[in-house]
Amino acid sequence: MHNADYMEIDGRLAFVETWPGGRPAVLCVHTAGQSGVQYRHVADGLAALGFGVVVADLPGHGRSEPAPGGPVSDLSWYAGWCMRLMAALELERPYLLGCSIGGSIALDIATRMPGGLSGVVALDPSGVLPSDDGPPRPPALEDSASPSMRDRTYFGTIEACGRSVPAERAELIAQMHCREDWHITVSDIHGALTHDIREALAAITCPVRILTGEDDFFVPPSRVRRIAGLVPHAAFELMPGIGHYPMEEIPDFAERFDRWVKDFDAAGGLDGAAP
Repeated sequence: MHNADYMEIDGRLAFVETWPGGRPAVLCVHTAGQSGVQYRHVADGLAALGFGVVVADLPGHGRSEPAPGGPVSDLSWYAGWCMRLMAALELERPYLLGCSIGGSIALDIATRMPGGLSGVVALDPSGVLPSDDGPPRPPALEDSASPSMRDRTYFGTIEACGRSVPAERAELIAQMHCREDWHITVSDIHGALTHDIREALAAITCPVRILTGEDDFFVPPSRVRRIAGLVPHAAFELMPGIGHYPMEEIPDFAERFDRWVKDFDAAGGLDGAAP
């Protein structure tokens, strides 16, 4: 049975949805400025395949209260928050599924939990490596910084969807994305540009699959390939016709996730444990 409720983490309320299942839970982590609504179609599909599913809104996103210190510009802080969420839910060896900053957060968590995860699927991770253009300026959180955030989000999302995505589906994705708070989004993006965990990637022991949409212009596929090359035993996949939001763009995403997990098991089990 699907459950949607609030949990107190760090003294603030977080909105968390859960689905029970006989297979390990999948913790789904959303993109910058967005919320767990991005997994609205995927969660039921994963649950139908027997996975437990956890979809949470990060602090300040969606229905969750802000972090105690306000907007967060540190993806590693989000990683710690997700680990506290997993501990509160008593998740045992979950899978991590994240897109954009969510993919980077998932990889960050994996560096800290050797032996504690069943595997990671990172879609278009937008952090991990520092900005190719040098250190970014601190986020300017004034109204003048983003005079038309809704338009930027709407048209940016339309453009970020892959060429294989029907126009009607891309339009719906873009409309759903326009509910963000630009204070949060700007801080998230700054966090992605400053998230440098290259030296920690060698500590990852669980199976990892890193994927990128061929049509993603937010995070160049060449950058994602570089990230995959730094993660021990990571599999890399380029998805033709897909953009920056695979879990929203691909109708059979849950079934694909199931195949990736079966590849993990075929390659040697769950992070050193017997399958």
